[in-house]
Amino acid sequence: MTNAKHLNDYSLDWSRLESFFVQNKGYRYARRKDTYVLPLPTREPERSKFENGFWPITGGLARLLSNDSIVPEKDNLDMSHILSIGKFDSTETYEWFQHFLQSQQRKVEETDVSRLSQLPLLTLSEQKERTGQVDFINYVYGALIEGNEDELSPLFTDDDSDDLLTQIFRSTQLAKEGSYISPYPCLFPNIKEQFKQDLIHLSQNPKFFLDNLNHLLVHYTFIMISQTVLQTNRFTKFNHEQMMPIFFLMEWEKGARWRTSYTNGYKLLKEQSKDFYKHEHALNIVCQAPALQPKKNLYYHHIDEILASSSEDVLNTYIQSLYDWMNNFYTKYKAIETPKYASDRTLDEAFRDLAEAISTGLNKELKSRYPAALEAFVLKFYKKHGGSLGSLLAVNQEQLLALIACSIKQEKIELNKLWHELEARGLFFDHHSKEEIVGLLDKLNYLEKKSDSGDAQYVKSIL
Repeated sequence: MTNAKHLNDYSLDWSRLESFFVQNKGYRYARRKDTYVLPLPTREPERSKFENGFWPITGGLARLLSNDSIVPEKDNLDMSHILSIGKFDSTETYEWFQHFLQSQQRKVEETDVSRLSQLPLLTLSEQKERTGQVDFINYVYGALIEGNEDELSPLFTDDDSDDLLTQIFRSTQLAKEGSYISPYPCLFPNIKEQFKQDLIHLSQNPKFFLDNLNHLLVHYTFIMISQTVLQTNRFTKFNHEQMMPIFFLMEWEKGARWRTSYTNGYKLLKEQSKDFYKHEHALNIVCQAPALQPKKNLYYHHIDEILASSSEDVLNTYIQSLYDWMNNFYTKYKAIETPKYASDRTLDEAFRDLAEAISTGLNKELKSRYPAALEAFVLKFYKKHGGSLGSLLAVNQEQLLALIACSIKQEKIELNKLWHELEARGLFFDHHSKEEIVGLLDKLNYLEKKSDSGDAQYVKSIL
C-alpha cells in the first residue's frame, strides 16, 4: 500500500504555484521557472529581427565553442589599448596599422567573414534586441550542440595559424572558466546527431563549410522549433524519433491551395503555433510536484513516462491535483470556468484540460505576440509571397544545395534515396517541387542518368 506522504509528493505544490500570483498585479503567466520551451519573446523590443541574418547567432555559438563568453567582453576592439602596446618605427606605420584595424573590424561588423577564426568576432545587436539574440544562441546551443563540443569545436578553427586580427582580438578577451550549460534541452536527439554528422561532413571542404554554415544552422534551428511546436501539441503522444512532415516549395515555384506545400506548410505551422504560449506556462505548472522537482525541462510525455512506472494511486493523485489547482486556485484569480475532475480522466486528458484552461485565461495580445516572434524568423529565412495564399515556406537554391551536399556522403546516391535523406533533415517536397529540383540538378550537371529512359537516376556529390 502506498503511504500518504509518498502520494503527497505527487501532488502539485501550491506553495510554489502561489508565486505565479503577484499581489496587486494579478495572475502572472510566467515561463522558464523550471522548463524552457522556445526562444520566442513576447515583447517586441527583445525580438530578434535578423537584420544581419543569422550571423550574430553563429558568432555567439562560435564563441561558446571557443570557450569564450556568449556575449563578447568588448563589442569593439580597444584601439587605444592595442596601439599603446604596439611598437612602431614611425608615425606613418602607426597610422597605417590603425587604419588596418579599423578596416578589418568594419568588415567583420558588416559580416564580411572570410575565415572560420573570425566567427567569434561577430557582434550582437545593440540594446534590447540583444536579449532575443542571446536567447536564440542558448536555444541552438542546447538543442543542437551541447554534449558534442569535443567533436564540433575543431571544425570552427582554421588549419593554418589565425590571422592577425583574430590574434589581437583573442589577446584582449578574458577566457571563460568551465564549460557552458544551456538552459534549453534537446528534445530530438536524432536530429541533433544528424546535424553533427552533417557539420563534420561539410568541414571536409572549409570554404563550402563557411559559405553554408548559416544555411545549416538556420534550417536545423527551424526544424527543431517547428517539431517542438507540432509534437508538444500532441501532449503525451510527443514522439522524439519520428518527424511530423512540414512541406516546402522552391522559391521560384507558384503555390496553389490544393498543393501539400500549402496545406501542410506554413499554414499548418501558423495554426499550430497561434495558441502555443499556453504550453510555455502549463509546462511550468505540471512539474511543480515534489517528486518531479529534482528534474528540469519536463514536458508532458516525460511526466507520462515517469508516472507510467508508478502505481495507479500515484497517477490518480497527480491527475486529481491538476484539477484541484484549476478548480480552486486558477479559477479564483481568473474568474473563468475550468474542467472538473472525474475518476476516469486520463493523464493526457488532464494535461489537455489544464492547457485549455490556461488558454482561456490568456489575453489575445499575449497570444498573438508569441507567434509573431516565430513569424519574424520564418519570414526572414523562408518567406515566399503566395498572393491570396499568404506567406508560404520556400527554400532557395543555396539552401537546397547545402542540404543536398549534406545528404550525399559518397560519390553519388540514387535520386529516390536523396528524397529520403532530405526528409531525414526535415525537408519535405511534394511531387511538383521534386520535378523542379530534378530540373535544377540536371541544369547544374549534378544529375546522372544510367539509361535513356531515365529510370535509374543518380545525384552526384556536391562537395
